[in-house]
Amino acid sequence: MRTVGSRAGGECGHHGAVRQVIEVGGVDWHRLGDGDSEAGRQAAVLDLLRRAQRELGGGPLTGTRLLYHARDMLAATREIEAAVRGADTTLFVGFQRAEKLDGEAATYRGLVASGVRVVAFGTGEPGPLAGVDWVRLPEDQAALQNQWLLVAEAPEPIAFVGFETSEPERFGLVEVTDPSRTFTGFVTGDRGLVRAVAEHLESIGREGVRGPRA
Repeated sequence: MRTVGSRAGGECGHHGAVRQVIEVGGVDWHRLGDGDSEAGRQAAVLDLLRRAQRELGGGPLTGTRLLYHARDMLAATREIEAAVRGADTTLFVGFQRAEKLDGEAATYRGLVASGVRVVAFGTGEPGPLAGVDWVRLPEDQAALQNQWLLVAEAPEPIAFVGFETSEPERFGLVEVTDPSRTFTGFVTGDRGLVRAVAEHLESIGREGVRGPRA
């Protein structure tokens, strides 16, 4: 397990949380701005994508589309899981909360058995799951690493990030298909954007490691 803690020099995030500003390639991977309304949270996600695009040179992000419905995000999740199975690759996965990994244990046990290195992120502590690196996060509803996500650079670069824009008290606590939960996200095959997101997640994971879960 890797535990990511708050440090001096962090900034006050939404709802009193202390958030770290970890910039990779000049990007602050938080949704910024008005976090007090759903519309503001949605707009902040699009702003983050625009900021990342500028840092990557301002050109078009190839193979990138926005997602707003949980069913489309679930489809992207299953497609990425299937694409990496058996590959010599690292899959970064955001579960938001440890209980979500517990519910997907069979899927990720199978991915590990097929040779995929899985690095998973979320709050709390999941049950034992051999071969999965769990990165325990502080609560930060605005941070990319605290969202629903899957990122891999091989066999082909692919990233899905679904920012939850629900009311704060619903964040990560019920099924993703619950109508009270809303998301704004994107899926991309743009090599530069996938590399930038992967580098950010790698930097989060490097903050401390105890090794794969036994």
